[in-house]
Amino acid sequence: MRLRLLVSSVVVSCAVALGTAAFAQQKKGDHSGHKHSEPKAQAGGTIQEVGEYNVEIAVKDGKLLLLLSDHDSKEASADGMKASVLLTAGSQRIGPVEVKPAGGNKMEGPVAAVPKGATAILTLTDKDGTAAQGRFKLQ
Repeated sequence: MRLRLLVSSVVVSCAVALGTAAFAQQKKGDHSGHKHSEPKAQAGGTIQEVGEYNVEIAVKDGKLLLLLSDHDSKEASADGMKASVLLTAGSQRIGPVEVKPAGGNKMEGPVAAVPKGATAILTLTDKDGTAAQGRFKLQ
C-alpha cells in the first residue's frame, strides 16, 4: 500500500512538472495575441528587422534607398532618423554612406555602382538616439 502511494505521488508530481513546463514553453513563443504581417518589398530590395523597424534596402539610380515600416507593415516616418551604411564585396569596401530622410518612410543616400551580391551593414538611429544594426545581402 505504501509503495502504491509513493508511486502515485511520483507519477502525479511528474505530470504536473511536465504540464507546467509545456505551458511555459507555449506561452514563451505564443504570439497569438499580437500578429505581425510579413513585410513585402516595395522597391525590389531586401528586408530585415532592424531594431523596432522592418527596413527594406535597395540600390536604384545611383541612390541607396531605405524604406521603413513597423512590425505590422505600416509605413514608419523617417523624420529625425539617421542612417549609415557600409557596403562590402570581398575585399572591396564602399562607405560609410550617409543616408538621410527623404520624405515619408523613405531615406536616401548617394552611392556609386554597387557590386551584385554585396553585403550592406546598416546602423539606424531613431529620433530618441537609440541605434540598431542590421546586415543585408543585396540582390
